[in-house]
Amino acid sequence: MDMGKQWEQWNGLRGRVPVWHPVGVVIEADGPVVRRHYGTHGTAEHAPIAPGTDLAGLVRRQQAAFAERGGPVEWKVYGHDSPGLGPALTAAGFTPGRERSVLIADRLAGGKPQDAGLEPRDGVRNLYGVPDQAERAWKIAVGSPGPHAVPYAEMIADGASDEGDVLIQVLLEDGLVTAVAWAHGDEQPFTIVGGLTSDDEGFVRACTDVWRRVSWLGCPLLAEADGPLRARLLDAGFAEATTVRSYHWQPPGGPEPTRPAQFLDWLHDDGPLWDRFCAHFDFQPSTTHRPAITEPSPSAVWHLHAHHRPTPDLPAELEAIVQRGLLAATEPGEFVYWLDWQHDGYRYDPRRTDVPGRPPRPGKGTYPNGDYYLHLTHDLRLGTFGHPWEQTLTVWGPALLTAIEGELTELLGEPVRRRD
Repeated sequence: MDMGKQWEQWNGLRGRVPVWHPVGVVIEADGPVVRRHYGTHGTAEHAPIAPGTDLAGLVRRQQAAFAERGGPVEWKVYGHDSPGLGPALTAAGFTPGRERSVLIADRLAGGKPQDAGLEPRDGVRNLYGVPDQAERAWKIAVGSPGPHAVPYAEMIADGASDEGDVLIQVLLEDGLVTAVAWAHGDEQPFTIVGGLTSDDEGFVRACTDVWRRVSWLGCPLLAEADGPLRARLLDAGFAEATTVRSYHWQPPGGPEPTRPAQFLDWLHDDGPLWDRFCAHFDFQPSTTHRPAITEPSPSAVWHLHAHHRPTPDLPAELEAIVQRGLLAATEPGEFVYWLDWQHDGYRYDPRRTDVPGRPPRPGKGTYPNGDYYLHLTHDLRLGTFGHPWEQTLTVWGPALLTAIEGELTELLGEPVRRRD
């Protein structure tokens, strides 16, 4: 493994505005620094800083930007970074965390374990193979002490990118999860090891060997660790590239309790919500079964091509009407869930998305362009259901109907079905 070349690749990507970034995140560039605003917190990442840069001024500018949003900030400083950056952060009120090693492990050739003399750890499974353990795994991972390179809850909220997906291994003992390890493959040229809740030698080896054999990743692993976990990773074939220390700062005020928009993970959100929707509405997905749901009371159904008046962009106008209605019918701080049959779903706060300084609203809208599209609240009390083959839009819930029935009727004509 050419450690120097691989680390040079990684270092060259720092401080760049990424082509893809997680839903609900606002990214801003300021010279060599890229800020990520998640709503609940923020991070600062920097490219190499030129000699002679006013470090104190650079830090103050980032603090001012983060202070406007009120969330805590993490700024990682690596061992080879400008020697004055750490002192500048400390002088500005950042609190330094403990130093960790940055460790790299190359892919395993031929899919063979690193050390044939070590027996594989019994009970290590992919969490997606034991979905009944998802809630327990969440509690263990989120409750485990860090620092983790990527906290478990943040990785789940980030979701998948076009480059890869999340990888979660668990240790089962007597059928229950006792340890969790997670990684994600969307940070080229490495797969990032987010964290491990146990430094058990067999568990560490089993998880990292699995990830190093995953053919579609095609890249080495990068981890952060100190203490016993660092020793276990070194024994498992990792090598140290540099060190890293996180600096933390909390501006006055407090962060928002949730991200304004979030990816729905199949294990923790998307699957369970679809299960409840299918059971409650007797959902029958089919190109020929019509209607596809048992329409609740009260509800109304409009045909999408029975235009009562001409419109240059029906999907956009339909979306605008529905969003105005959702703002009126939901409570402040309440999420709306956007579901797309057999595809990724999202939740979003209609008051904190698609406004200046906030992330765009996720999802493809209301008009069912080839798939069933839904907007709904978590308790299912109101929402919309777009049927792509019947070409209808169902709206249910008294508050939502009151808010948008008049506009929809003006646009599409009288409902073709109604339940009072």
